[in-house]
Amino acid sequence: MKKFWYVNLALVIAFLFSTGCETTKKITSIGSPAYKELLPQVPEDMKDGVYRAEFDMKVSGEKLKLAELKNKLAVDQENYSDDEVDLAENYYKAAEITLEIQKVEAITKSNLGKKEDNIKSLANLKSKKLRTEADRIKIEAGLETAKLVINDLFKQIKDQEEMIKDMDMGEVEVEAKVEAEVEPEVEPEVEPEVEGESEVEVEESAEDITTEPVETGNQEQEN
Repeated sequence: MKKFWYVNLALVIAFLFSTGCETTKKITSIGSPAYKELLPQVPEDMKDGVYRAEFDMKVSGEKLKLAELKNKLAVDQENYSDDEVDLAENYYKAAEITLEIQKVEAITKSNLGKKEDNIKSLANLKSKKLRTEADRIKIEAGLETAKLVINDLFKQIKDQEEMIKDMDMGEVEVEAKVEAEVEPEVEPEVEPEVEGESEVEVEESAEDITTEPVETGNQEQEN
């Protein structure tokens, strides 16, 4: 029965994680190719350790995948923060250009400075502002895309953690069933009878009977 549980567990693992991650595939390639030819010759009742080690390797592979997802999430979150800084700098740059535009327009309306220079400066500032706004659109699009990726990573991490939790619970259940199957039955203890108790009781009852007076025929005649 112990072999039965490990065989079933191995089949379930193979069904759930047949695709596997690249890292897990690299791990499974470790070892001599001769094992693949010799292992089928091993009797099934001697493969319990193999099934257990295979299960542990699957769990370790999924934990490695989880760590990689968390690492990618950390990197993406850092990049997202950098893009947020770029966006804030873009808004600041646009505000700065807008201020310069307002200054030139006020000077032009006041008929100050050279008119040709004012027109040229104003055109350059407005062109720079348009380029800044175009850059902002790219930054905002990048942030939206990064946000989707980050949210998807959060979901993948949550699902991966649940998967590992279920695998750990399954391992505990299998271990409990195996231990229950191999645990020897304990027969209830029977207290041995103490010799002499029945004889003592018989003697006590006999003494009770003999202590009472017995009337005889002579006593009746005397009366």
